[in-house]
Amino acid sequence: MRIGLIDADSKIPNFALLQLSAYHKAQGDEVILNPKNASEVDKVYASVLFSWNKDRAEALRSMFPNIAFGGTGYDLNTELPCEVQKMRPDYALYTREDIAGRIGGIMTTNTRVKKAETIVNAGLGYTHRGCVRRCGFCVIKDKKGEGDLHRVAELKDLMNPKSNVLILLNNNFTASPSVMEEIAEIRERNLIVDLCSGIDIRTMTPEIAQGLQSIKHLRSLHYAFDLCEHESMVVAGIKTLSRFIKVYRHMCFVLTGYNTSFQEDMHRVRVLLDLGVSPYIMLYNRLGDIRDRHYQRFINSRIYKVCPNFDDYHNWAKSRHLYFVTQQLDLAAA
Repeated sequence: MRIGLIDADSKIPNFALLQLSAYHKAQGDEVILNPKNASEVDKVYASVLFSWNKDRAEALRSMFPNIAFGGTGYDLNTELPCEVQKMRPDYALYTREDIAGRIGGIMTTNTRVKKAETIVNAGLGYTHRGCVRRCGFCVIKDKKGEGDLHRVAELKDLMNPKSNVLILLNNNFTASPSVMEEIAEIRERNLIVDLCSGIDIRTMTPEIAQGLQSIKHLRSLHYAFDLCEHESMVVAGIKTLSRFIKVYRHMCFVLTGYNTSFQEDMHRVRVLLDLGVSPYIMLYNRLGDIRDRHYQRFINSRIYKVCPNFDDYHNWAKSRHLYFVTQQLDLAAA
């Protein structure tokens, strides 16, 4: 049987597709990633991570009549069968070129290829699923198979023999009761880890911070400051973590457009900047309004480093003949 696996929007190898590939290859099936037409395959699975891609994915039905959809962006109630979830990932599914084409940002071709090679050779997956939080804006609490924090695998089950890099997808790594044991194992195995979903800065303790300092990280440590009511816990957590890991290695995601005013969004950013932490705006509504989108650009592109006050952003853009920006800001103010 020929099985098609379609990755609608992952930036890194899709874990569910890696497990599906392993399962079907174990049954003797041929697996094809992102088939071009129905003549190549007998059955197709498509994974959609982001809801805004759902309609585009649905259009695949006209090409592949025998297609099954899953993923957080498609249906929160769909999960892989137990026998598939038990499979070790098939790390042969993606090539370096598959990943390189999905990496955004401004960089040289050589840098893009090296980054893709690191990702495709990395181990990937969850040791725990679920979260201790019940945030209104987050789907984890509602997703079948996630819910409460629970163990699903051991680190050794996720290792890719091609490298000692591990991309850990845990929804809340630092809230796990076994976090210190996992940190110790990461250190003992000499792994370079990417805590892909970030850490919960509100659970930070000196013990956890020192543990995080003791292991190697693929990139910056990132966490979130979602609501103003979390300020005291977030600030305390950042100060604790900063005693062991310098703030230039931190990044904080700032959720905007969800139960906060624009002034509250700016306040949270100022708090982070005062602490020396780099903020990164995440829009709850992906499109947001015009002002929200420009503030996102102002922060995420680090324009604030040359134009510290957002109120001056209009004139700054105008002085650089960025007419589209100024027209949009004029529209926002109208």
